[in-house]
Amino acid sequence: MNLKNKKIFVTGSDGFIGSHLVETLLDEGCDVRVFVFYNSFNSWGVGMA
Repeated sequence: MNLKNKKIFVTGSDGFIGSHLVETLLDEGCDVRVFVFYNSFNSWGVGMA
């Protein structure tokens, strides 16, 4: 499947599977955005990988 230049949104990107998924998507040339829960600040955040 050709994912190059596709916009991908990933939740749970700070976990084991999610972090490897984000890494793989970036290697494939995807535009990756992530959504994680910042436990230390007790708030939600949206970021760019």
